[in-house]
Amino acid sequence: MLSFWRASLIGRLILLAAIVFAVSIPSFFFLFSTSVSRISNEVVDTRLLEFAGQLRGYWASEKANTPNGNEETDLVISSSGLGGPDIEWVWQITVDGKKVRQSELLVLTDAIIPASISRAKTDFILSTHTTPLGVMRVAERIIEEPAPGTAGDTRKVHYLVGLSETRYNTYVQDHKDRLGDLSLIGVIIMSVVILALLALVIVLVQRQLAGIKHALGLYEKGDTEGIEGRFPTEIQSVVNLMNDLLRHNQKLIARTRKYVSKITHDINHPLAILKNGLKTDIDIDLFNRQIARMSGLVDRYASLARAIGPEGETRKKTDVSASLKDTADGFSILYRRTPLSISCVVEEGLNFVIPQHDLEAAISNLVSNAHKYADSEIVISAKVVNQNLIIDVEDDGPGIAFEQMKTALKWGQRLDEAPPGTGFGLSIVSDILDLYGGTIQLSTSSLGGLAVHVEFPSPENRLTGE
Repeated sequence: MLSFWRASLIGRLILLAAIVFAVSIPSFFFLFSTSVSRISNEVVDTRLLEFAGQLRGYWASEKANTPNGNEETDLVISSSGLGGPDIEWVWQITVDGKKVRQSELLVLTDAIIPASISRAKTDFILSTHTTPLGVMRVAERIIEEPAPGTAGDTRKVHYLVGLSETRYNTYVQDHKDRLGDLSLIGVIIMSVVILALLALVIVLVQRQLAGIKHALGLYEKGDTEGIEGRFPTEIQSVVNLMNDLLRHNQKLIARTRKYVSKITHDINHPLAILKNGLKTDIDIDLFNRQIARMSGLVDRYASLARAIGPEGETRKKTDVSASLKDTADGFSILYRRTPLSISCVVEEGLNFVIPQHDLEAAISNLVSNAHKYADSEIVISAKVVNQNLIIDVEDDGPGIAFEQMKTALKWGQRLDEAPPGTGFGLSIVSDILDLYGGTIQLSTSSLGGLAVHVEFPSPENRLTGE
């Protein structure tokens, strides 16, 4: 059972869904409970502030009904009905620290609640502190009002309403109890929504995986050329990689079949000559020529087999200028007894994304072919145009007739039918370029001999076909 949770993607999703559900529901319940508590406190505090506003209005009315300005002569005991029948809703008004109006409980206990603020405020301030009647939740405010019977003098009028902490908490708890069902309903709804979303995610993932499995089945049956279908972006990127891998494998298989077919075809001809020659008088020169042709074929296909190709590249840049110069210097040392000049025309530090082995194999074969027929000079040049690498190898040899240039690079051209002067090098380069989607062109060199123009497309242009 444990292996199922570890090995199965759906099993992991189910386990993850269970963990998410187990963590989220208590978290949501805590958040709902906290919100309910905060709202309940705010409701009771709002009632306190409303009561405080009524007290301010009551005092303004008292002053208006006292035409002689003697509103402070007698202490009034809740004749206004402020606070309602619950005597624990207390209130008081003091003027410059002297009590002038109080609720019934404060009058009966002969208590005064001292102000906890000292400056005039624009709004009532809520606070909880200890009073002569115990811990209370109070709302208070100081207002500087004109003194009666004077011009320009002011007095500090302190308004205060309060509720015992016990009664305050009781009111809060009443509201929490009323909202408790709402919290439970909210948690249940969130639980259902979370379970539905998690189940939907699992079903969608399972459905997409089933779609890929079905597409793979069609490919295995030969009904499609790849994994076909419309998938979400995240899965489509994986499908694209799988299709690229399938195309890569198909290309490798096609290349293998092609090379096996060609080497069989190319070697069969000299073998047939050798076989027939054994039935007659042995022609040593003929045998040597055919053996040389087979040796050339082996070299050609060995060079091609060593080529990495674009599917083997790691997008590592190769220093083209260094490779060209190393090749030129190597041939200059190899053929130092031949009075031949090999020069390079390339920008220092020219880089290109191509395996170094393939680049050097192509250049070496081009220079080797040019060396066989050049009279005194070979020029190698390279540059990057439109992100593609262009290499030219020119010599001052006899060159190739224009009508023979098109057939010199054909795969099916037998060695004994190849135009004079082409050698094996051009065919090997053509094969390497074929791996990269590159091109090779032959023309007459400005030096008078053969000019070979090769172009390697960049990885980006290979993808877009440019």
